[in-house]
Amino acid sequence: MIKEQQLVKALDNSEGIIVITDSEGRIVFVNKTFEKIYGYSREEVNGLKPSILKSGLHSNGFYHDLWASISSGKSWNGDLINRTRTGELIVEKASISPILADDNSTITGYVAVKHNITERKRLKEQLEANEQLFEKLFENSPVGIFVMEAIKADGQIYDFKIDRANLKSSVIFNRISFIDCNLSSVLKDINIRRILQEHKTIQQGEVVYEWNGYISDKILEFKLFGLDSKQFCLLTTDISSQIEMENKLKKSEAHLRELNETKDKIFSIIAHDLRSPFQAIIGFATLLNDGMENSSIEELKEMSAHISDVSEKTYKLLDDLLTWSKSQLGQLAPTPVQIKLYELVEKVIGQMSMLAGKKKIELVNGVQTDIVLTLDKDMLEFVIRNLIHNGIKFTNIGGEVKCYSSVDDEHVHIHVKDTGIGIQHGKQKRIFSLSGNLSTNGTSEEAGTGLGLMLSREMVELNGGTISLVSDPGEGSCFTITFERQ
Repeated sequence: MIKEQQLVKALDNSEGIIVITDSEGRIVFVNKTFEKIYGYSREEVNGLKPSILKSGLHSNGFYHDLWASISSGKSWNGDLINRTRTGELIVEKASISPILADDNSTITGYVAVKHNITERKRLKEQLEANEQLFEKLFENSPVGIFVMEAIKADGQIYDFKIDRANLKSSVIFNRISFIDCNLSSVLKDINIRRILQEHKTIQQGEVVYEWNGYISDKILEFKLFGLDSKQFCLLTTDISSQIEMENKLKKSEAHLRELNETKDKIFSIIAHDLRSPFQAIIGFATLLNDGMENSSIEELKEMSAHISDVSEKTYKLLDDLLTWSKSQLGQLAPTPVQIKLYELVEKVIGQMSMLAGKKKIELVNGVQTDIVLTLDKDMLEFVIRNLIHNGIKFTNIGGEVKCYSSVDDEHVHIHVKDTGIGIQHGKQKRIFSLSGNLSTNGTSEEAGTGLGLMLSREMVELNGGTISLVSDPGEGSCFTITFERQ
């Protein structure tokens, strides 16, 4: 027979909480684990009912059912939430059984064996919360996520089987299901082995594979890493908009550099090309005024011709500068009217005839007489005049500048072709910017600023057209203006 003292010692050494009551439910014994967890001594709880441990979180019906079960001779198993002496809540996995008399006919008491599962419960709830959080993060992630299993042959990974994919992956790849698909098929038969060979990096001691790819007109960024020996995770980000923004910023930066360069050269034009002609005009005018009585008629004609020539060039430069300033202020807006192209070209040739005559250059109007365009007349006249002027400038004495037209089903083309010195191929890419032709003088050392071609391009584009150039050094140049046929 086990002695009572031995039994008490055994119960005290139990990790479980032991509570024994009489048939009325009054406590007659608690073990040391009870004292340790609840903070009550045996003496304090002796003769009291377990209701002193109530947390208030169970209903009266809960206790009624429990008591009804054990008082009928049945055991009760379940979870109890009790409160310690200090008010701390304890979650217990409990088993309460009746103690029967020797003849099994009478209940003499009850024994409760309970285990403190508070920490386990907390960890389980935390795990469940973490799993829910992970699910939310997984499904609502701004990047596509694939959880995959490696497919190997001869110990080497050659593909991955997709086990899970989030919603963002469906958006990126424009498909609903990925489960059990191979990664290579999703990535348009990409060579996985080559990816793993060429894009391996070490990040914080872990092997990571990073690369970019084009899929369905999207630029995608990939990051692949292992979760364990078999499972891998692939993160996919659509960086198309980012790349587009970077390209826009690069274009904007290039445009700002061009504008800054243009500004500097405009100031250079104002400081030098505009100042020098006025100095020449003033000088010739002074000579004319001071030496009129002592100069011959021929000398006077020569000085007045110089004044006229310099004044004409200065006026054109001022006109170009004013037009450029309007374009920079956004005031250069087309006013479309009907234009008979042949008549407009004839007018410009008339204006340029004296300049061409000085170099014995023939001006030819080869435009079809029936072409009518609806464009800004002043702008088109400016462009054609500027192109013919440049043709004269860069053509040797005795050459030809011809303006002619061609028509196809959709477009009208206006060509200005000269027999001049042509343009070096290296300069042609920037011919319509201020820096492209600023320093080039004509065949008779005519100075230029480059404003004319830059403004010509802008005016043509404002009217919905394009301007292009074909030229070879020594073979002349041909500028072509193209508008949609109306």
